[in-house]
Amino acid sequence: MDLIKYKNIKLTKNINEANCITHSGRFHVDDVISTIFLSKIIEDVVLMRVPIIENENLENKIVYDIGLGEFDHHQKNRNGQRENGIYYSSIGLLWQKFGKGYLEKIKVKNENKTFEYIDKELIQYIDAADNMQTEYLEDKIMPDFIKLCNPEWNEAISEDEAFLNALRLADEFWNVYIKHAVAEVDATEIILKKIEECSDCYLVLEKEMPYKKAIKLSNSKIKYIILKSRREGYEIRAVTDSYKFKDELVRAKDINVARKLTGINDLIYVDIHGKLCCTRTLESAIKLIRYNEEPCKN
Repeated sequence: MDLIKYKNIKLTKNINEANCITHSGRFHVDDVISTIFLSKIIEDVVLMRVPIIENENLENKIVYDIGLGEFDHHQKNRNGQRENGIYYSSIGLLWQKFGKGYLEKIKVKNENKTFEYIDKELIQYIDAADNMQTEYLEDKIMPDFIKLCNPEWNEAISEDEAFLNALRLADEFWNVYIKHAVAEVDATEIILKKIEECSDCYLVLEKEMPYKKAIKLSNSKIKYIILKSRREGYEIRAVTDSYKFKDELVRAKDINVARKLTGINDLIYVDIHGKLCCTRTLESAIKLIRYNEEPCKN
């Protein structure tokens, strides 16, 4: 019997061939992402999607999102809850058991912190959505892109084909997200070290890096981040919610007026919200910060 497959994931109707089992029917982010995650830690996933688990031999098979076992969360009392109140879904349970081993396999440097970052920023989000804990999702967008892969009423496509389409999307997302998570955690470590060594109210970064978590964690006196812009020159960003560039600068009629006010001829841009300015040189960026730190002339 031919197996329908995507990369190292094969779908089968024969339980004796399967090494993984999940539910059939309508799929969601939880079971699709769980399948992709398993494909990263198992050389070959042979998956059987079934409506119910009865008296089958499940030895040496990973059963998830069905069957009331170790990696299912549909039991009467669910299957564990985090201290913050979010119940585990199947991906949360799989991540808790295999996540660190996966990060070790792909040679992530900051393994523990990356594990925690992915759990907090992605896995818990899927857990809460799948457990319908909408109170935890107020600042998130519901991950419905997977649900949209389910067969539509007027679409001539099999359930297995639709599931494979969802796997393709989820696989691309997973790969991009892991790259992002590793980069963010590594950047936070680098920036925290720079903050420790910094005696000024500003920090200079050689390239654009995610810095907000580091600023929050450090409780430092850093008010500004200067970084090389991807467009032109240097960006100067006010990093605290309560701090911004002077009103006289923000309200300047045009850039020429702003240049005259600051005495900086290569000032390029002033954000209308007072949180971002751009200059052509690093020297001018530092000069702009000194201008902003001077008492207002009233």
